[in-house]
Amino acid sequence: MSLLKVRAFLKAAHFGPTLIVTGISFILASILWWEGPAYVIAFTVFFGQLLIGWSNDLYDYEDDLKHGRASKPLVAGDLTATELHHAIFLLLPIAIAANIVGPLGFKGGAVYLLGVGCGIAYNFYFKFTFISFLPYVIACAALPASIYFATGQNPPLYIVIIGAILGTAFHFLNVIKDLKEDRESNIGGLPQRLGKSASVSIAILLLMLAGFIYANKPTATQSSSVFSVGGDRPTFVTLPTGYSKSNPAPLIIDLHGYMSTSVNHQRFAMMDSAAKKLGVIYVAPDGLPDTQGYQFWNASKACCNFYGSTVDDAAYLQSLITEISQKVSVDQKRIFVFGHSNGAFMAYKFACTYSNTVAAVAGLAGAMDSDATLCGAQKPVSVLELHGTSDEVINYSGGAIVGNSYTSALEGAQRWAATNGCAELPTTGNSFDLVPSLSGAETVPTIYSCSDAGVELWSIKGGAHGPIVDSNFSTSVLKWLLAHPKA
Repeated sequence: MSLLKVRAFLKAAHFGPTLIVTGISFILASILWWEGPAYVIAFTVFFGQLLIGWSNDLYDYEDDLKHGRASKPLVAGDLTATELHHAIFLLLPIAIAANIVGPLGFKGGAVYLLGVGCGIAYNFYFKFTFISFLPYVIACAALPASIYFATGQNPPLYIVIIGAILGTAFHFLNVIKDLKEDRESNIGGLPQRLGKSASVSIAILLLMLAGFIYANKPTATQSSSVFSVGGDRPTFVTLPTGYSKSNPAPLIIDLHGYMSTSVNHQRFAMMDSAAKKLGVIYVAPDGLPDTQGYQFWNASKACCNFYGSTVDDAAYLQSLITEISQKVSVDQKRIFVFGHSNGAFMAYKFACTYSNTVAAVAGLAGAMDSDATLCGAQKPVSVLELHGTSDEVINYSGGAIVGNSYTSALEGAQRWAATNGCAELPTTGNSFDLVPSLSGAETVPTIYSCSDAGVELWSIKGGAHGPIVDSNFSTSVLKWLLAHPKA
């Protein structure tokens, strides 16, 4: 495709407004999230705006031709109606999939696509009615709302209202230039009915109202449902529903695996949903990227600091706990860490390093260095190990990564049992169903009798490194942690 053709497609999408909406989405996503998802969100929003613009030009082609709007690519002959029609049908499934499956998630993507649908519906119906402003109200409120939903937050009411007001103002200003021609084409939206002077006045009043609402927006406080911590390694903290400063809440730190991210990990383990349900403060930080660009935790010799980083991730997690405790009421006897794979290695590392801080940790598909002297835990820490017997990445029976050996699942549990002064011989509990993708009661608990801190190994028969789990998994793990506060 030639550059001239690409330019024509972009122009047909009303490139100026499309770029503005895309830019706003990127800025908002960057504020609410880290830059990676912000770029992807901007692309998915861009796809939706292309659909709105193209459908508008395609529907208006005959009218544009009638009024000699030679600046339109279809009228100028730079594009054919068939080409634009094919482009819409090609992009439509891509835009839907990108928004639903991408970082906006199902809820955020569905809300944004509702806005796109309203934009398209304006072209075919609403611009002929006195409620022509309604699609702009919904679409411009849906855009910021979708990004908030994507980060697990409910959008502030003032943000939604400002979006709706600005969308309405834009509608009045956008049609002014074509009022006379629109009337000739029997387009009877509200601006066409009110006329230019009234439309301009209404737009100015709406812009002033939006500015007034923004200037008087609620002041963010440390008790807001979501706030940022971490300094130059920022992450978001989410408070549970019903949080009260007078009632200290438990805290869980949720750690992703090697090459993953906090966002992908949340979708995998769903610990954030369990935390919200069980009244636990939730934070899912990101490891730093290594020289290959993969996010990791400097947890042990075996996993996964493969390029000699000197970052002290245990100290970083401790600093997060300190900062969070300064901003909100944290129950200091119920501070927990959960991790998967490299995140599980990191959970054990944190328990070894800051045993005075953490009450209990849970690790899925992780292990510890075989060298027992590398763990210097001074206080009992409750530990729940979860490991699939068919894990081919971190073997259930132990193994080595780049020459550095790690413990088997049973050896890891035995170590923590010894550290916590538990009885040497464990008991085997009743099997239960933890992983819905595996048939039957596939999980067998090995339970150590301890006086100060609990130790259990949940062996998942046939479980892989990243088993397909549901909300029952995260709820079960978090309930176990909550049942093991600091002595």
